[in-house]
Order: sequence, then structure tokens, then C-alpha cells
Amino acid sequence: MEPIRIKKRTRQIPFGFKQSETHKDYIEPIKTELQALDQAKKYLKTCSYRETAKWLTATTKRYISHVGLRKRVKLGTTSEAEVEKQTASQEISQTDSSDQT
Repeated sequence: MEPIRIKKRTRQIPFGFKQSETHKDYIEPIKTELQALDQAKKYLKTCSYRETAKWLTATTKRYISHVGLRKRVKLGTTSEAEVEKQTASQEISQTDSSDQT
């Protein structure tokens, strides 16, 4: 089974994703980082963004600043549900384009 890929929109690869090794214009989700990001979102109810970002960096071994964490949370791109939505829309668009040919 081929891993989930999302078209890269910017030069910077967001936290929770990595560049696809086979397709350079796509990024792939990292499940452990996305799960930790969801957990961090829960921690934000009682902790500051700085504290949560430090915990997230220590847990995943990948750096994220408190500002970067705030952007991820405010934009709503923290969960695997977002990845699943994008994957579903890609599958639908691929099916539609194959039906048209």
C-alpha cells in the first residue's frame, strides 16, 4: 500500500510531515508527530505555548517553536483528521479525473 501523500504548497515542511522520498513535490504525514501534536493541543488548556512547545520538541526530537505551535493550533492543521480529509479529497479528484478520460 502506498503511503498518504499531500501536495506541497510551500517551501517549508510543516511539523508532523516529511518530504516524500519518491515524489519531491509531496509531503507525507508522520503519525507519531501528529499524535504528539494532538496531545499538545490538550496540554494547551493548562500550559503555555512555550511549555507545550518544549514538551513537544523533547517528545518528538523535532524542534517546534511556541510561535510555530500557535500557528498550527490556530490554523487547525494539527490532527490526523486533516490528513484524512485531504487524502479523501485527493482520492475523489483522482477518481473524477479518471472517469473523465
